[in-house]
Amino acid sequence: MRLSVLGTFTPLDATAAVLSFSANGVPGRAALIGIASAAGICPLLKGGKEPRSTDYLVLTAFRLQSDYSAATPPSPGTYYVGSLAIENGVVAFAATDATCHLVGTTKTAITGSITFTAVGNRYAGSYDLTFDFGEHVTGTFDAPLCAGLDALDPGTGTLTCQ
Repeated sequence: MRLSVLGTFTPLDATAAVLSFSANGVPGRAALIGIASAAGICPLLKGGKEPRSTDYLVLTAFRLQSDYSAATPPSPGTYYVGSLAIENGVVAFAATDATCHLVGTTKTAITGSITFTAVGNRYAGSYDLTFDFGEHVTGTFDAPLCAGLDALDPGTGTLTCQ
């Protein structure tokens, strides 16, 4: 895939996690898929480390419940980015430099979809996204669940640069 503002993104690894969060005081859980231009991303992140000069495409998906809380995708299906659907997706692209600091700003997708063919111990599927700077990207992912991972914070200084 090519993101013209950020250069060429070549995915080498993907990992998944289920994260808890609070939105306006309402607790929720979402599936997070981190696609990275570096290999071995799960063991690095679990060890509190991040690789240098890495691009990240982060897909987040959740199903809105009747009490407005969020839950992870219960089954394969499509989650929409930039809509107020029951099945929601949020996508961000970020890049770090040789010192693990963010390069520029995080880019967000404004429309599109994340389609899951598998959920649970492994999240697999595809994405079709348009970013806020006009770039359209598509691709596939197969991300095993990274047990014990509770955040994906590249470029924030919370991880040791390696």
